[in-house]
Amino acid sequence: MAAIAPVLRPAALRPLTRLATSCVLRLLLGAAGVAWAGAAPGAMEPLRVATWNVGWLMDATTHGRWVEACRRHGWPTNPAASTPAAHADLVGLPYCDVHNGMVFPRERCTSEHDDWPRAARYPVTHRCRDSADLADPAAYARKIDALRAMFVRLDATGVRVVALQEVFDAAAVRAILPPHWSVTTTRELAGTPAIAQHVAVAWREPAVVRDVRAVTTLAASGFANRPLRPGLAFTVRVGGKPVRALVVHLKAGCRSRDLDIPTTPRDATLAPARYDAIVTDCAILRYQLPALEAWVDAQAARDFAVLGDFNRLLLREPVADSATYRTRLDGTAASAPLGTCTIARDGGKALLRCPTRTRALFPELNDGEPPGAVLWRARPRSATGQGKAPRCTLAGARGNLAHNGIDHVLISASLKARLTATALDLDIVNYDAAGAALEVDAATALPSDHCPHVVTWTPRQDPTR
Repeated sequence: MAAIAPVLRPAALRPLTRLATSCVLRLLLGAAGVAWAGAAPGAMEPLRVATWNVGWLMDATTHGRWVEACRRHGWPTNPAASTPAAHADLVGLPYCDVHNGMVFPRERCTSEHDDWPRAARYPVTHRCRDSADLADPAAYARKIDALRAMFVRLDATGVRVVALQEVFDAAAVRAILPPHWSVTTTRELAGTPAIAQHVAVAWREPAVVRDVRAVTTLAASGFANRPLRPGLAFTVRVGGKPVRALVVHLKAGCRSRDLDIPTTPRDATLAPARYDAIVTDCAILRYQLPALEAWVDAQAARDFAVLGDFNRLLLREPVADSATYRTRLDGTAASAPLGTCTIARDGGKALLRCPTRTRALFPELNDGEPPGAVLWRARPRSATGQGKAPRCTLAGARGNLAHNGIDHVLISASLKARLTATALDLDIVNYDAAGAALEVDAATALPSDHCPHVVTWTPRQDPTR
């Protein structure tokens, strides 16, 4: 007898109908070039991203090695003048005068005691002390505890990707990570120099960081024996689409001066060493600029971001060339090639020769050449949208010990177009658990002289954007 086909009742048909409808919609939306929202659960969820300079971060083992090496050689302050044995012991470790808790810049305090300001370490009671000397293992452990507590706070508020600066290696970062976080630093990547400060990316699910690469061109200073910090590039998905990101920590010492002509007649009264330092620092930052622009230009056809410690007051720089502002000092346009500079020692300073001469960093990156090389800057916002923007505040006896205005998040115009307007709101998170200023005295183990800066990248719900 022939088999009798089962009767399909309406209730049984509903799952099949939903499945068929889903398949048809996937096909239609795919043909139209529209992302299928159901394809990746959580794909349209916001991604909270932070950038944070954690201040010469080492793990306990490296900290002990650093203290022992510096102590063995008398805490030298000039590595270049060290003996060969000292140089061999200290190479790749932090300078012996970091973490000493003393006022910086040193000219903010006058004293005739204890060879100020030429020594590496000073008594606890020295009048030029701002915070605790972190060569003490117990004090350094308190720094680590404070950084770990901050990371827990960031994690609790939904931050899932953190760009880090001034880390020694992955072990140092793991010492402050909450559970379930992963990390990669440039120290573990091929071709990077053996230096004491690296950059890193840390993340936890649902964020997934892929295709991590060192951008070694940013490490070139023009001097073989003075490598800079390399960049770290990675890819993370935002709104279901890949975003290529670059973590940077650029050369310090040239926050707001014109890059190619940094000194002014007023600087003639400066001490020669200070004058030479200004010229050298700006020359080396200018030397880095073509490598940074080359990375931006290479990403112009895709969504991208650049974040980290730029050591530059980018929000004070013009957006681009205009009728009232010309970036180039030689009459060329910012969209014209920068060319490659050469650099050499000239006595106590660096002498830079470049085919073009420029004043600022941001207009060179944001020049629209090639098409897509257009950047937007995140800005600190007050919680109410009124009043002064928030600041990182480490309240010491002589004022704020924090660096402000040099940590940035830049996003491409293409990425901005598919995020909500709040993607450019920068939240600065102070170390006090209540969000207030951290009060710092001579016994405080300073967590860092930077606060975390956080953005929230929320995809637009309109799938056509």
